[in-house]
Amino acid sequence: MGRKSRSANLLSNLPQLQNLIKRDPQSYQEEFNQQLHHFEASLAIFELKPDEEASDFGELIGFLSQVVKCYPKQSARFPTQLIQLVQKHYAVLNPELRRSIVQALILLRSRGVVSNLRVMPLFFTLFRCHDKPLRKLLYTHIVNDVKNANKGKHRNHKLNKALQGFMYTMITAADAQDKYGEGAIAAKKSIDVCIDLYRKNIWTDAKAINVIAQACFSPITKVMMTAVQFFLHPQKPDSGNDDSDSETEKTPEKAATKSSTNYRLVQHMTNVNKKTKARMRALERAARLQKRTQAKKDGQIIDYDEEDDATSKKNKKKAQSSANFDVLSLIHDPQGFAEKLFARVQSSATSTKRGGSTTDRFEVRLVLLKLISRLMGHHQLQLMAFYPFFQRYLQPHQVEVAQILAILATATNAFTPPDILQPLIRAIADNFVSDHCSPEVMCAGLNTIRAIAFRQPLSVEPDLLNDLVMYRKHKNKGVMMAARSLLSLYREVNPEMLHRRDRGREATMNIKNGTTSKKDILGYGETRAADGVEGIELLEMYEEKKNSAFSKSLDQMQVEDADDNGSESESGWVSADEDEIADEIDGVSDDEAAMSDLSGSIDLGSSCDEQADSDEEGDDQDQERVESDGGSGDDAAETTASAGGDVSTEAGDKKRIDMVRFLTNEDFDRIEKLKKRQRSGQLKQAQPKKKTKVSKETGGVQSDNIHGSDDEEEDSDDAMAIDDDDNGGNSSASNSDDDNGNEGYVEDWHIIGDYHTRRRRRKATYDERMETIQSGREGRDKFSSKKAKRETEGRSLSNKEKRKTKDYAMVTHKRSIVSKGRRSLVHKRHDLRRHITKQRKNGY
Repeated sequence: MGRKSRSANLLSNLPQLQNLIKRDPQSYQEEFNQQLHHFEASLAIFELKPDEEASDFGELIGFLSQVVKCYPKQSARFPTQLIQLVQKHYAVLNPELRRSIVQALILLRSRGVVSNLRVMPLFFTLFRCHDKPLRKLLYTHIVNDVKNANKGKHRNHKLNKALQGFMYTMITAADAQDKYGEGAIAAKKSIDVCIDLYRKNIWTDAKAINVIAQACFSPITKVMMTAVQFFLHPQKPDSGNDDSDSETEKTPEKAATKSSTNYRLVQHMTNVNKKTKARMRALERAARLQKRTQAKKDGQIIDYDEEDDATSKKNKKKAQSSANFDVLSLIHDPQGFAEKLFARVQSSATSTKRGGSTTDRFEVRLVLLKLISRLMGHHQLQLMAFYPFFQRYLQPHQVEVAQILAILATATNAFTPPDILQPLIRAIADNFVSDHCSPEVMCAGLNTIRAIAFRQPLSVEPDLLNDLVMYRKHKNKGVMMAARSLLSLYREVNPEMLHRRDRGREATMNIKNGTTSKKDILGYGETRAADGVEGIELLEMYEEKKNSAFSKSLDQMQVEDADDNGSESESGWVSADEDEIADEIDGVSDDEAAMSDLSGSIDLGSSCDEQADSDEEGDDQDQERVESDGGSGDDAAETTASAGGDVSTEAGDKKRIDMVRFLTNEDFDRIEKLKKRQRSGQLKQAQPKKKTKVSKETGGVQSDNIHGSDDEEEDSDDAMAIDDDDNGGNSSASNSDDDNGNEGYVEDWHIIGDYHTRRRRRKATYDERMETIQSGREGRDKFSSKKAKRETEGRSLSNKEKRKTKDYAMVTHKRSIVSKGRRSLVHKRHDLRRHITKQRKNGY
């Protein structure tokens, strides 16, 4: 009786039986067969009423999923039975039971009992259920399973191809086009999975990108915005995504750190509780969040990659190790993609809600236009109806006018017809750049025209250009810098469009000597073919300026050493170690790099070439001097041909770097960085080496470049700045854009201008004010207090001085104090008389 009762209890106690089967599977095979037969019978009964709760049936499924691996032959049909059950009745199953079956399938998949190709389509189908915990469970499992299947360099192409095809069918399904249908939820979750796998560097192929691109045409705004935001910010999570079903929802602890007021609470909790790494990480996240929030309030530019250098360096190393293309480059048929998106924007802008038609909000249309403009700028597309569409929005009082102007500038490329852009530029000049507008509006208009002209110089008419250049003497600094930036651009691109007095000395000399011809000025649709490796001139210029800067630092060191040796020659020789010299050289290069960071931080909107207008008053005089010289340029050219022929032949026969040596990966990376800086306006165009000429008067060799020394210093600073980028430093404007994948695009802060963006300063904290006060006290020892002098000397108060500040209760028992109280009237009178006499002698 005892054995029978124990066996009966064992069949009812499933956790105990599970433990025993895992220890000794062969001894309990009969019990397992009984439970398996019980499952099959219960399954047949359950299919009659699939909407029942059936908690015992769920426990039995969980038990069998735990021990089914011990009996593979007997339980071969078990996974198939579960899959078929869920496929038939997933919509009417009890949520708890459905979750138990899914957990059992996940366990079977993790133990290798069932393949991922069998369960993955089922899991994507289950996204249709109105069960948020279930969708969260499925989302986590799908991402982790695909990640484990594509570990390292191995890629499971069969699985990836099947899943991507299944996602495409779910996105394009008929029920996925209904906002209130079950297919909309499944489409949204499928897009989230695909985006998450791309950001984990797993699905980076063109098929995955085009699956996400197909979601941009979804009639459901939430699905469409998720895909569009991915193309705008591929490596950043979608900020502002208000999807309640998204798996990126934060826990209450993390959500509490969203407001800046909770930073002090997190700091207090970190101080009073035990110090752990998790709490320190939470404190760092709260500090970064408060910094971002404060920067947004102050209107400053937020650089997310500059906040956490350690994390950004790790991400950069990972990004360099894996070849990754731009997501916009992987889109099939970008022209058709842009046309379809713009057709949706046009229909939403012109249609109304009458008749049941849905229209997108203005914010949604603005995001779509931003994506279209980036496509046009990246692929150099021609969408003729895109530019006249902005005519109605070119008003200073328009909502989000800075973003609209930035979108218009980004959509401009070298193949945009100037005839289409000229009416827009005229409208911007009339509405934004006039004396009745505020300085901020004028700065935005000038920066927009400059950004458009940077991409298509032929879009600005000469008469309008000369009128805009006149604002370079405006009293507002932002307007002045914007106008000078436009002037410096056309001095380099097409100086013949400017008046003679505005061309500058260098451009005037080049035109006078005939070195600048119409062949150098590109017409509409023309491109200059690269001779050899594209951008090799930038690398050559970089290495030359770097070597010249290093030689200058060495010469300076030698001069200083000579002075020191001359002054110390009487006392004897002074030896210096090589390490000290190397440290000093590094110090010089660091100082030059720091100066380059200050002078090279120029953006598209508010950049201003120092050489462009530093000599505004002297330009007219130099122009007259050049014109009065007459044919000096021709005479100098003839002298060059006769007397200086050897010098010119030596300069002309110099070979390019790619013809002399092999280029390494570091050289190609440096060329890309130099090209990015050149496109963003931080680096001058690579000019071919100008031939030297011999002066008639002096007979010596003279360069055509009037500003040779200034240009050398600026270029050497650029070279040192590139070195800082190679060493992991953050460049002023290029790194933040490049890391986010937004290099070459115009943002709203470029239009507003750096001067107006950073004009509003927040109130300084107590520590910042004290730091400013202490820095102002340095070097003022003459006016410092006795206490400050005493602290600098490293001494404390004397005993006599300490007694003056002591409490009376501490010195009332002293002998000197007691004796004062016991003095007679005669002694007091003598002491008072002595004190009066002493005061008179001292002049009081």
